[in-house]
Amino acid sequence: MPLKFSCHCESLRAKQSAYSNIKSLLIIFLFFLLSFTPFTNLHPQPAQPNLDSIPFAPAVNYGTEDSSNSVFCSDLDGDGDLDLAVSNAGSDNVSILNNNGDGTFQTKVDYGTGDRPRSVFCADLDGDIDLDLAVANSLSNNVSILKNKGDGTFQTKVDYGTGSWPISVFCADLDGDGDIDLAVANFYSDDVSIFKNNGDGTFQTKVDYPTGNNPASVFCADLDGDSALDLAVANYSTDNVSILKNYGNGTFQEKVDYSAGDGPYSVFCADLDRDSALDLAVANNVSNNFSILKNKGNGTFQTKIDYAVGDAAQCVYSADLDGDTDLDLSVATTNNNKVAILKNNGDGTFQTGVNYSAGVFPIFVFCADLDGDKDLDLAISNCGSDNVSILINLTPHPLSALLLLTPSDEDSIKNLIHFNWQTSFDPGPRDTVHYDLYLSRSIVFNPDSTIFYDSLLDTTFTDSLDIGPWYWKVKAYDKWGAVRWSDQTWSFYVYLCGDCNGDGLINVADVVYAINYLFKGGPVMKPLVAGEVNCDGKVTVSDVVYTINYLFKGGPKPCQDCL
Repeated sequence: MPLKFSCHCESLRAKQSAYSNIKSLLIIFLFFLLSFTPFTNLHPQPAQPNLDSIPFAPAVNYGTEDSSNSVFCSDLDGDGDLDLAVSNAGSDNVSILNNNGDGTFQTKVDYGTGDRPRSVFCADLDGDIDLDLAVANSLSNNVSILKNKGDGTFQTKVDYGTGSWPISVFCADLDGDGDIDLAVANFYSDDVSIFKNNGDGTFQTKVDYPTGNNPASVFCADLDGDSALDLAVANYSTDNVSILKNYGNGTFQEKVDYSAGDGPYSVFCADLDRDSALDLAVANNVSNNFSILKNKGNGTFQTKIDYAVGDAAQCVYSADLDGDTDLDLSVATTNNNKVAILKNNGDGTFQTGVNYSAGVFPIFVFCADLDGDKDLDLAISNCGSDNVSILINLTPHPLSALLLLTPSDEDSIKNLIHFNWQTSFDPGPRDTVHYDLYLSRSIVFNPDSTIFYDSLLDTTFTDSLDIGPWYWKVKAYDKWGAVRWSDQTWSFYVYLCGDCNGDGLINVADVVYAINYLFKGGPVMKPLVAGEVNCDGKVTVSDVVYTINYLFKGGPKPCQDCL
């Protein structure tokens, strides 16, 4: 099941009522200025230079509804590709966009939720294999459950009361009984609500656990290695992350807090340094950076290390975006309408971010293989432009090996040559493999001795070549630049049937050459099969007679009966 967190498009008026001290009032003032004045990162970690950026196609936008807040990618209709669920805070609904199978999406279908839905999560809540929706509704103080009918359409919502202003929901088996429970972060009541599943997609009354002030995001993961899922909560006003360890039955210990940057808005748990323990990545909205807190291996964490990103880091998602097996980071930065991609150096440190354009006020990013080509693309919900941006990952995939088939190595060929080679597999479903065929008189394939056939779509090719030795090889390539050469170079010899001495002609000299070979121990014919002209499978005196009849008595051409 894919992992996710929540981030939110908050109104300034709604936030102001949450603060009761001088620091909180200062945060309000700073947040108001966020759209006008960039903030200085207080503790930037010197980032390594970006070695090479990950290629993404320009954003393609798909309309949703008013104030899109979060997006979740999952196979909702059971057809094997990943669809989109988008919560729309301004229109009190969730939009479902079905995937066409290639990373493009159909027109949205909307389903009603509670008031001001901030966060959506897809999971099999009722145990019927298809994926349902859980939606946190901030204004109506509840979470809506929309059960899947089995085809990617949804039943009318059922609501469960939460704390005050729920803005993040996460679905996971918290009590270890095999069904999926809910964890909901409540921004104004400073707690997390836990809803245990009855096993059928209905839920018990919530149990609340205190967090820091204004929890904005909750993430469930096994942080201490005991197989039970713990809670990590980003607390916006106390500038920290609360860790609540699971007792193993879905109840939780008292929080332990770890400092983050200013205004942490989202948290993601992942093994960033490859030590098998899950670390924390935290997007800090006010300080325009994200914090990495490495796990000591027991669910306690080292002091944060900060990395600068663009204006107003709103949310963070960790995934292997460049295919090198370590986990990179994508960070939505709202005030500059970008998503920043930071490549992992392999040890949990990160290169300088590379920005990619999204829509207006992007506040949520989700990484998933949307086009089925085995790499991870980006889905970004844009609160200001009421749409979701899709950025397709264009990282070239290695093509599979291709072997030469015919003509085989050292083969002797007469007349037309039929080339055949193995198909090279490309994992990109929308990609096309082309082939270049190289034929050369020399094994070194010098330009002056090479015949080149380019952009072939078939793995067969027929041509007529001059007599003599030839070498051949094939190059496969796709439109993204992935290249694979044939694993070998083969040679073959083109001959004229009846041309025993290899001079390109059939005349009396060939008769003499064949007689010398057969009766006087002369040199072998070039090749030997060139002297086999009557199609009986062997070179004998009858072939000499056949050639004499052709030359002097108007008999059939050599090999006429076996062409």
